[in-house]
Amino acid sequence: MDHLHFAQSFREAAPYIQYLRGKTIVIGIASNLLDNATLNEMATDFNLIAALGVRLVLVHGCSTQINALCQEHKHQISFHQHRRITDLTVLHYAKQVCGQIQFDLQAALSLGYTHAPQKPPRLRTVTGNYLTAKPLGVLDGMDMQYTGMVRKVDTQAIVQSLDTQAIVIVSPISASPIGQSYNLAMPDTARAVAVALQAEKLIFLTEDSGILNPQKQLISNLTVQEAEQLLTQDLPLFHQQVLLSNAIEALNHHISRVHILSGRENGSLIKELFTRQGTGTSIAQNSFIQIRPAHERDIADIISLIRPLENRGILVRRSKSYLEDHIREFSLLEHDNQIYGCVALKTFADAKDSAELACLVVSDRIRDAGYGDRLLTHVINEAKKQNKTKLFALSTQTADWFLEHGFQAAQLNDLPASRQQEYHQSARQSKIFILPL
Repeated sequence: MDHLHFAQSFREAAPYIQYLRGKTIVIGIASNLLDNATLNEMATDFNLIAALGVRLVLVHGCSTQINALCQEHKHQISFHQHRRITDLTVLHYAKQVCGQIQFDLQAALSLGYTHAPQKPPRLRTVTGNYLTAKPLGVLDGMDMQYTGMVRKVDTQAIVQSLDTQAIVIVSPISASPIGQSYNLAMPDTARAVAVALQAEKLIFLTEDSGILNPQKQLISNLTVQEAEQLLTQDLPLFHQQVLLSNAIEALNHHISRVHILSGRENGSLIKELFTRQGTGTSIAQNSFIQIRPAHERDIADIISLIRPLENRGILVRRSKSYLEDHIREFSLLEHDNQIYGCVALKTFADAKDSAELACLVVSDRIRDAGYGDRLLTHVINEAKKQNKTKLFALSTQTADWFLEHGFQAAQLNDLPASRQQEYHQSARQSKIFILPL
């Protein structure tokens, strides 16, 4: 990687690092990822994320390891409705493998970062009886025996552990109030923990690259509504239906975002958390891209967007005080909680039928993503809501863009009188374009 590429990647990551610092993330780890090589790679990234100030709760699975013990001892493996039936022998195996996995996780996390210039402080891990379980009971006449589900999460104990900057490890096995242990499903457990903690994100690390459509193609982004529609289709893998169902449940209980991605791909978690494009499937309650009214707290972001274009003479310079006075004219385009574009819609008291499109800017990082078209469509719709019949724009260097989007060349006397006066006071000699609405 050359220096410029590294600098650009670090700049892209910076807003996400700032946003996630101090936030809680619950990560569910599929049991088939817990072999030594993959576990050590994931642990390196867990260390890095924790070092950036993110509060981590790891919920691991154990199904693969239970199956291995059952096969080794020739014990029958039984399922009902894709759920394991846990008899006393399987419960014993679950306790055994959970202890082993906990130790392996702690050992891997103790390695710290790779290639560190100096020995980093030892990362603390904490485990405990954070969960209270209850039996799943009888399903369609089938006694699930010691298969259970989460009854309660001791959020105070987990938060206290996170406050000590420790990584919390939660196993999918827990006792009921009367002391009976139950085997739990990792996806259900991770979702219950995330909801109880009101975590910022719930992440599932799996063998797959993310959620696949019926044609086995990766789906990068989903809303809850889209995820619900997808569940009505025949997904290629049942465990993906389980993950999707838990994602929807978490989002409906106010979790901000759920991510499902590969734990096999080295660095996938870092890419998913700290880049715009991500790597797996990201699911949110609403669309990832939204255009919203600007507020005073957004002024710094607007300045960072428009200043490079002002310096190149493409935009007229707008001071901080100007933006404070005119902030209600501005709308912002957000993608994944990051601001990537802005536009202003100006109206004039002496021209009831006209409005001006101004300060349309899209970040250089996503110039070809079609966001300029989205902002234009937004402004057109807003102007129509105000019963405007024409939208005009002034430009010195982007004439082709306006002509390509249906604007027509116009004359100075086509502008409102007050705007003509402003034009005469400026030395920019901008070209004028009008779009009939």
